[in-house]
Amino acid sequence: MNIKYIRLFLLLFSLSFISACSEDDDADTPLPDLGGETWVQGPLDTWLYQNFVTPYNIEVKYRFDRYEVALNRVLVPAREDRVIPVMETIQKTWIAPYEQEAGPAFIKRLAPKQFVLVGSAEYNTNGTITLGTAEGGRKIVLYVVNDFDQKLESEVKQMLHTIHHEFAHILHQTVMYPEEYRRITTDYTASWNDFSLADARSRGFITQYARSSPDEDFVEMISIMLIEGKAGFDAIVNSAPESAQTALRQKEQLVVRYFKEAWNIDFYSLQARSETAIDAL
Repeated sequence: MNIKYIRLFLLLFSLSFISACSEDDDADTPLPDLGGETWVQGPLDTWLYQNFVTPYNIEVKYRFDRYEVALNRVLVPAREDRVIPVMETIQKTWIAPYEQEAGPAFIKRLAPKQFVLVGSAEYNTNGTITLGTAEGGRKIVLYVVNDFDQKLESEVKQMLHTIHHEFAHILHQTVMYPEEYRRITTDYTASWNDFSLADARSRGFITQYARSSPDEDFVEMISIMLIEGKAGFDAIVNSAPESAQTALRQKEQLVVRYFKEAWNIDFYSLQARSETAIDAL
């Protein structure tokens, strides 16, 4: 009799242990209460549908979804009251200038089909932070949206810097920029963050991150030229040493040529539209 009870106890214990292990190891179980489960759609969802899904076929995900971001980072969900200011700014200062210059089909054809909004930055092991990423032309992840203030020019430009940077990656991954761009400056380094902005510009790079690779150099040029406008960009170039000015002007001309030859876009006109949109906002 005792043996039967012991065997029954061991069987129940084994089943309980197996059940506990399967629950703990189930990586596909959704994390509760983070806003990414089912929900009743409200006015915000309607606004996003009318302003992004319908005209551009762009989905905007603002509820936390761990499968859309890095699993090994601590991240904060986006605040709902920041979603419309962020996306409204994107529509007015990024989408509208491209539509006005290149026509409505340009954004519909080339824009990423998904924006993922994250409240905080993504902190990296080398001491830098990630403000945005683009994945294969399909998705752009925007970080730090909880700090966004539409009334602050610095905040608008920081976000647009990220948007223009990531969209420029999509453009050159679709049509490559001229090969000679890679030969204007050659001292690229993975340790770009160990050097100051002044040092980067003295070497002919528009930002520190531009020094990380030719691709990043190219998209950083596009981004800075669009958010600073002609006068702002000229001021940056004119403050650099003469040798660096030559390199920056060569890069500028290749950017202008690339937009005309690859996309039939007058870059200086796009630049003026972008600056006007920022000022109007």
